[in-house]
Amino acid sequence: MRLPSFSAFLVIAVLGTGVAQPAPALTNMNGNVESILVQRLSDGKVVYSSGPDRSLTPASVTKVITSAALLHYFGPAHTFKTRFYYSGLRSGDVIQGNLYVKGDGDPLVINEKLWQLAADLRHLGVKSFTGDLIIDNDLFDNEKRDSSRQDGIKASDRAYDAPVSAFGLNFNTLPIAVSPSAKAGQKGRVSFDPYPIPNLPLINNTSTTTGVKSSIQAVRQSRGNQSTLVVSGSIGSQAPMVKVYRSMGNAVTEGGEQLRAFLEASGVLVHGKVKEGSTPVSAKLLYTLESYDLGFIVRGLNHYSNNFIADMLVKRLGAAFPERGEADVDGSGTLKNGVSAIERFLRDEVGIKDKFEIINGSGLDNRNRFSAEQIVKVLTYMHQHMELYPEFLASFPASGLTGTLEKRFKKLGDGEIQGLVRAKTGTLSQPVSVSSLAGYMGHPKHGMLAFAILNNGKSPDNQPTVADFRRRQDQALYEILAKY
Repeated sequence: MRLPSFSAFLVIAVLGTGVAQPAPALTNMNGNVESILVQRLSDGKVVYSSGPDRSLTPASVTKVITSAALLHYFGPAHTFKTRFYYSGLRSGDVIQGNLYVKGDGDPLVINEKLWQLAADLRHLGVKSFTGDLIIDNDLFDNEKRDSSRQDGIKASDRAYDAPVSAFGLNFNTLPIAVSPSAKAGQKGRVSFDPYPIPNLPLINNTSTTTGVKSSIQAVRQSRGNQSTLVVSGSIGSQAPMVKVYRSMGNAVTEGGEQLRAFLEASGVLVHGKVKEGSTPVSAKLLYTLESYDLGFIVRGLNHYSNNFIADMLVKRLGAAFPERGEADVDGSGTLKNGVSAIERFLRDEVGIKDKFEIINGSGLDNRNRFSAEQIVKVLTYMHQHMELYPEFLASFPASGLTGTLEKRFKKLGDGEIQGLVRAKTGTLSQPVSVSSLAGYMGHPKHGMLAFAILNNGKSPDNQPTVADFRRRQDQALYEILAKY
């Protein structure tokens, strides 16, 4: 049933008791537009609703839909395979030719994987390549930055606007470690983590101060294919090490140099330049780096709302399941193909027939439009598919305990709601405030509930803050748990 808005009192029969219940804490504030649905999964009974069919911007709650589609198409056990080829002749431990890296859209090629790769090449008896290091991104199209990432082309003090490429390394970011020097007044110690990155300038403008406080800023500046990292600020002489991450300007040269550094640290040298190019048909397969399984990757996507993982996997989805043509052919990994696959999942599998709008899978685009009712349909669909549901549920942060919900719900009641909510958050601040929360809640009377709460500001001059939205969302779920 459809119920009045949060500004009114509602009368609801809880399991047939007929007891009048006050509205939850999400009262309809001035400047707020809402779409809310809380539904019992055992029989579809509506526990609470307010404008459930109203289409709003969900922000990163879009990742609920994206991760559901990924698990549906690929399956939780699927892995991606980055392949390493070589050209030329091998003579003992020397390969007289190039090393080719063919990207497969693995979003978690991170330090641990790179260390094992470098060690394994050493175990294979390879000590040097006389040619170049060629990065093959052919599986994806040439659009490495969509509209949500354009601001990071020339300069960036963030990590999340990194370019998206078929071979992405450490989320296409540059990791920097800053630690204090022995004495106050000296510069701090600044280095790339874990190894120096050749041909990438790192300028240290930091200072060591007394005490334990730190204030570190890092900016990546790019001109053409050359980037420079400038690190400034202060770090206390008794302060712990600080690690910051900044997006790459050029994923080929900067990622390739990071890879070269790992290989060199393991005793494997690549003597030539880092370039982008295609792997020739005649190249010989040397090594395959297999990804973590998709269930594990999706957990990282939703726990930390990682936009790079979302955009990488949407492109990979487009390459594997294009609307027309062959799968996994060069250039088929596009956001358009990936979004089209998500749309087909929503219409053909979940059964959503009413209008929605999805521009990208991360939720960074404020033109995405979904209703609470549509998102709850996705949550219900996943709950009904045992082959997908455990990994899907585990991908969401737990209230008051993990991920983006670690600091929320802690001050409510005696802590009884901690861990009972598993949900994805969503936040945007421009052009209006957006705060969303969607997922599952265990209820002592109703059993498992699926819910979606979408709050959008009406205008920049008339809207609640994101913090206010979040407080009210937490309080509303607590009241539903305690009173309904």
